[in-house]
Amino acid sequence: MLDLAYLARYRVLPSSPWEAAVAGGFLRYEDLTGTRLALHGFRAPERPVLFATNSSQKYDFMTFRSAMRRVGQRVVTVTKARSYHSALMRPILEHTGVIPLASRGYVILCDASHVFRRRPTDDEYRALRDHLDRGDALPETAEFKALQARPRSILGVRFDPRDTPLRAAWSEAYRCLLGEALRFAREAVAAGYSINIYPEGTVSSRLGKGRIGAVTFARALGVPIVPVGMSGCREAFRGPSLALRGGTIDLRFGEAYTPDLADLAPDFVPFDPAHEAAARPVLQRATDDLMGRIDALLAPAYQHRDDHVSDGTRGTRRFL
Repeated sequence: MLDLAYLARYRVLPSSPWEAAVAGGFLRYEDLTGTRLALHGFRAPERPVLFATNSSQKYDFMTFRSAMRRVGQRVVTVTKARSYHSALMRPILEHTGVIPLASRGYVILCDASHVFRRRPTDDEYRALRDHLDRGDALPETAEFKALQARPRSILGVRFDPRDTPLRAAWSEAYRCLLGEALRFAREAVAAGYSINIYPEGTVSSRLGKGRIGAVTFARALGVPIVPVGMSGCREAFRGPSLALRGGTIDLRFGEAYTPDLADLAPDFVPFDPAHEAAARPVLQRATDDLMGRIDALLAPAYQHRDDHVSDGTRGTRRFL
């Protein structure tokens, strides 16, 4: 699992040999399978930006990275921390310019799995999340009592129930882990890399509701957002696999813009749980605007449903 000790050793800038092998190899694979990337409205940015894209296929980040490589753009990608639990993907992610992003769900599940010695059920996760978000009491079982009473390290943050509530320890772990993600993003931008992020936080055949992380990153990094609509990935890939069958993938780029966050408090701290809670209406409003911009760039079959609900992974598998 990703803890603070691991992240302290992590290097976000890509290794040239790995980048050439992985990105270059996938580019050649696209050519061999007749997979055509059609870029519409792309303008090479004069400075790093945050490319915010939809995701309709598990590996379409490879397509976006390939498209950027073809036009000479250096990009690092933000991905879920759970991706690093794959023995196959982890070394690739570690060497090709990827920022691991740990959610609250990841923190809760890693900690509970460690104490329970098993993955919590979806119902148990709901109880854990309600405890974190609202302070609801946890079930009166031996496992939940151990979770609240056993001193331990939570992904590198020390938890001692004698002086710290469990909710506070989880929030501190989230704050520290997201602080590391922001550090990586700042390092990448300082080196001239743009950031590629997926505001939905999941893979969905049609655009779903966005989460506030993308606009928070943009604000913290001081970079404009470029919305990108990717259509055709579901047809070009063979199901959820990395295999390509060929065809055209359209990448439509919107105008770079700065999200309207004028109503944020002057002392707003990115990814601080208390600040996030207070600023959520402002951040969500800016996120909804971003998702509307992405939706306008998508083919009709990829645009959001009327209810904006995604059909991505549900339950605890979203996080771990």
